[in-house]
Amino acid sequence: MQVKLIKNVIRTWGSLLSLILPLTLQAAAWIQPKEKGLVIGNAQQYTSCQYWTKQGELKHGPCFRQSSIYPYVEYGALSKLTLILSPNFNTFSQSGERVPFSLENVLFGGRYALWEKDWSVFSAQLTYNLPARTGSFGNPLTPSSAYALINRQHFIDVRVLYGTGGALDKKQNNTWYADIEGSYQANMSGAADEIHCNLMLGWKTWGGTLVFELQELNVFTLNNPRNFTFPNYNLVTLMPDIIYWYKPDKAAIQLGVSQDLYGTNIGKGTAPFVALWWRF
Repeated sequence: MQVKLIKNVIRTWGSLLSLILPLTLQAAAWIQPKEKGLVIGNAQQYTSCQYWTKQGELKHGPCFRQSSIYPYVEYGALSKLTLILSPNFNTFSQSGERVPFSLENVLFGGRYALWEKDWSVFSAQLTYNLPARTGSFGNPLTPSSAYALINRQHFIDVRVLYGTGGALDKKQNNTWYADIEGSYQANMSGAADEIHCNLMLGWKTWGGTLVFELQELNVFTLNNPRNFTFPNYNLVTLMPDIIYWYKPDKAAIQLGVSQDLYGTNIGKGTAPFVALWWRF
């Protein structure tokens, strides 16, 4: 009984969108229960007034700003299969050039649980990014806009995920979870292919209504772009966030910030965000 309860708790808090950059949109290893779902409405403001060169030198450049709204939906189609859909709407500007607010891309796919035991799960995920807008933007010699342009790639992301967790006290008022992921992102519109390695740690407390999270995201280029104008970057990002379930297991609000720590050939950005969660 205790193991079953803990497992349900971890699933509830572990079916997480990492809510980071739209270009690295991802989820944790856990799946949604059959015929149950999760909707997250995300709003984010990204600003980058510095960029890293190909050699990793940090320089000042014209500020790149992007405002995004990207709803995210997961649905348990089968007992081991969760479907994923996430359209991304945004507007961005730099040096007097501006892209109006509209649909940028749609990410869709699925995640399948390969193995489950107690509160641990090992799963595989396949997603496809369908861009609604194409074309270049900005100056590739000051590559802050690479943050946005990766969304204009047709790409396939093949990912393996492992999640685990447990109770920190006998009454399960405090639980923890961890998620480790690795993926290969094949870009089919000219950008370099990418390897993603991500880590997420979470702590749920205060009677199951408050969650503290810390995520680290790592992108490594395979250095094979079609030409120098396409995204070809490395990036390390840290993201702390807090989730408060004002209706336990039903509705929540999330606040956080994404901060780039180091990279090459991409802007150094900061992106505060807010999200509303609803389980159905």
